Amino acid sequence: MKLQLQVEQLFKSVALNNLHALEKIPAMQRRRLSPLAKLALNSALNVLSNDKVDYIVWGSRFGDEAKTLTILQDVLRGEIPSPTQFSVSVHNAISGLYSILNKDRTRSTSLSATLPEAVIEAYAFLKTQPLSSKALIVYYEAPIPNVYSDLETFESFAVACIVSLDQPNISLNINQLMTLEPSESMAEFESFWGNKTLLQSDKGVWVRC
Repeated sequence: MKLQLQVEQLFKSVALNNLHALEKIPAMQRRRLSPLAKLALNSALNVLSNDKVDYIVWGSRFGDEAKTLTILQDVLRGEIPSPTQFSVSVHNAISGLYSILNKDRTRSTSLSATLPEAVIEAYAFLKTQPLSSKALIVYYEAPIPNVYSDLETFESFAVACIVSLDQPNISLNINQLMTLEPSESMAEFESFWGNKTLLQSDKGVWVRC
C-alpha cells in the first residue's frame, strides 16, 4: 500500500543554526524554552512564514526526555517535583507552547512516533478534507540521557514540512515501512530527499511519483 502526497518547504533546524524565526517570540518567553523546543518551534515558524495549514502533527519518539529524567530524580530524592517542570515535560508540551506563544488555534496532535508515522497521521487527516487542505508536520528529536541503555548517538534536530494530497511528488510505502527500524527512519528519508536523482529510498520506504 502506497500513500501519495506532496511534500514541500522542508526545513531542518540543528543546534548550531541561528534560530532566527524565534525572534518572533518575546525574549523573556524565548529564554524559558528548552533547546529541543527552540529547534521545533524554529522549524515550524520557518515553514509557516509563507503559508497557512489546516492541521499540525507534532511527532517525536522520545520528546523532551531529559526533563522527565529530572522529575524522576527529584522523586527518588524524596523531593516534590516542580509543577512547572512537569507541565513542560509531557509529550504535547512543545505543541502547547507553540499554540500559546503564537496565538495559533490550528487543530493539532502530538504523537510518540517516527517521521513516517507522523506522515501517516497527516495523510489520514487530509483524506477527510477538501483537496486544497494542507498539514504541517514537525518532527523533532534529542538524544535520550545516557542513564538509559540502547543509546542512539545523533545531534538534536527538528524537521518541518507541509504536506498535501494535490499533485503528489512522493509516496510512502507502508509495506516496506515495516522493515525499517525506528532509529533508521530519519536517515532513510533524508538520504532520499537530498538526492533528487533517486527514484526510491534505500529500503523502498519512499518513492518518487
